[in-house]
Amino acid sequence: MPMQPDAPEAGDPLQDVKMYMSPYEYWNFGKGRRYAFPAMRRQMRYISALAEFRRDGAAKILADVDGGDSPHTPPDSAPQTWLPTLWNARGLSFTPFVVENSFGRAPSPEELRQLLEAGFRASQPMAEQIKEARFRVAFPVADSAMNDAPRSTTWSADPALSERIEPGKRISIIAVIDDGLPFAHRNFRDITGTRSRVEFCWLQSAVSGSKNSSVLFGKEYTRNEIDDLIRHFDDEDTLYREAGALADSEEFAPMLQRHASHGAHVMDIAAGCDTNKGEAVAEEIRIIAVQLPSTIAWDTSGFGKDMYMLCAFHYIFERAQKIAKDYGLPSLRPEGPPAARLVINFSYGFSGGRHDGETELEAAIDQLVKARRDREGPTALVLPAGNMFLDRLHAVVEEAGFVDDKAQISWRVQPNDRTPNYLELWFGVGFEAIGYHVELYNPQGKRVAFVEVSRDTTRLGGDDRRIVGFRAGKSSDIGQISADKHRNSRWRVLVVLAPTEPDDDDLPGADAGTWTVVVVRTKQSKRLAEPIRCWIQRDADPELLRSGSRQSYFDDFRNLRFASDGSPSETDSPCSYVRRYGSLNGLASGATSLIVGGYSGLETAPEADRLAKPAAYSSAGTALAHPWPFRQVDCSSLSDRGALTAGNKAAGTRSGSVSFLRGTSAAAPSVARCLAEIFASKSDEEVAAAERLNYLPLLPGWEVDEPATIPRLGKKRVPRR
Repeated sequence: MPMQPDAPEAGDPLQDVKMYMSPYEYWNFGKGRRYAFPAMRRQMRYISALAEFRRDGAAKILADVDGGDSPHTPPDSAPQTWLPTLWNARGLSFTPFVVENSFGRAPSPEELRQLLEAGFRASQPMAEQIKEARFRVAFPVADSAMNDAPRSTTWSADPALSERIEPGKRISIIAVIDDGLPFAHRNFRDITGTRSRVEFCWLQSAVSGSKNSSVLFGKEYTRNEIDDLIRHFDDEDTLYREAGALADSEEFAPMLQRHASHGAHVMDIAAGCDTNKGEAVAEEIRIIAVQLPSTIAWDTSGFGKDMYMLCAFHYIFERAQKIAKDYGLPSLRPEGPPAARLVINFSYGFSGGRHDGETELEAAIDQLVKARRDREGPTALVLPAGNMFLDRLHAVVEEAGFVDDKAQISWRVQPNDRTPNYLELWFGVGFEAIGYHVELYNPQGKRVAFVEVSRDTTRLGGDDRRIVGFRAGKSSDIGQISADKHRNSRWRVLVVLAPTEPDDDDLPGADAGTWTVVVVRTKQSKRLAEPIRCWIQRDADPELLRSGSRQSYFDDFRNLRFASDGSPSETDSPCSYVRRYGSLNGLASGATSLIVGGYSGLETAPEADRLAKPAAYSSAGTALAHPWPFRQVDCSSLSDRGALTAGNKAAGTRSGSVSFLRGTSAAAPSVARCLAEIFASKSDEEVAAAERLNYLPLLPGWEVDEPATIPRLGKKRVPRR
């Protein structure tokens, strides 16, 4: 019997609030918690979340919130709640926050809803003005990483910086959000090697060491502190250890202890200067870095990330404002504050989501970037297209695919998989799926679950939804199937399967093999105006964290995987529901994103990049004739040096070391670097004219004129770094 929300107390000003959590939370905090990652299984004291509410309410609620200090006095009975560093919350409709778990144990989904409601009410002034609210819950903040409410940073500007900047250049900022960021690396210093160009670095999961901190969780390092560390320690192993950067709150060794990391590679391409190779140091480009918890890379379901990532953007914007003010930069907007041009490289993504810019995190980031452009000035967000073009993670159920009002797709789940698998089916915006339901059959052909795509009237508050668990025989639940009207605009069906080989031998697992998902409708149901688009969440370790994940995929014999010469086929098979086009990064469809694909070049002939072909794995939006996903790849850069020399070369985590990274994550920072250099020299008029196209016209490169290649490479090939 599903749990029901408690009835609101009489006179409760929030009795109409839609305290809604997604099916991901119901699984990970409910029956699926036993299969979740260690961060979810351990005792949770500090729960992180993202609240969304209507923008007209937000202006009233957060009008006086600044930098994480709320003027609101919560009632004594409310759970303790904290706001992180906030850039400028006025008029925004998303707020990250952390609430203390008052249950003393892992809360159930409904207890979690009640906890978040009470914490949200306690932390937000004028909360009675809110008529709608939704929550996304993220991974808990480790006890050892949690601080008190953020204090002011001790950072101060470098008074001699302006003297070291070439005439005609202006201070601009490049920000990197990633993991394993070596903030003291030689490549991020000035020409003397004694002064860092990293103005701020926030390690979100580092052990705090002090409650009197400038960030709510983790540790912050300022340029002043980094310079002191560089002067006192000759080797970086000792430096990072003494700085506390290796005291991580995660269950495994921090990325900075490894020879190479994704973040070190990306940060070097984006902002590194190797003076040993004669590279010039661009001191006018200052660096802000945010290291996400390693758990973010570990979990691949699309769950648990939102609060940390949105906090990263708020932190970058707030610290960029501080840099502009203290370095005496001019205002870039009429009556606006001092501001610096800012480029953010976020080489991250996932395969699920709506792919229309309206997933919560996408919408929140989009709103922030637009607000900064309006209030302060040029703000570029660079994202990779993704590496899932050949992975069979995208499928399409078209109207023509229905036979006798049934359409089915096959989902291959692999053996020895120690992580859950997630499949999303998305209907068109505004489509009322009356009479539709989705059935799930196990590899033996037995129907194990079904869900109607309609509202469950017994679930009060929140968006329309139904959530159903299912079992294998008499065992406990091994999966969940649900239908929810996501953000009240697009119906989603989510199917979750437990691992086929759980870590705990006492837990039942889902069967490996081909699961069948069948979409069924009545004769009276509406026909599809646009296809049902399906995405399987990426389920592979990006950093070899040994989670035991194995990628599931759509399995259709009509999908021709190889061309006649034996190479992977890079075209869609006409009769198959599996699609390569439409595999675009699920985080990259926002209106303010500059989306970067990858091409494979020739290591010995960089001039040949003008004719380079897309890397086989580089994801794409849909073919140009289709309207959804709405976004396409904007441009591309080098992600592979060649067929026999995979990857891009850049720095490892220690000065002088080298690493290789393959994928669009390596192409995006090359474009971000190019934009940062352009931002440091172009006129206000030139930059403003390019803003509508997310600054694409400013980029150098070769125009892509092959129509068939544009969805993969975008309109321009940007030269390698």
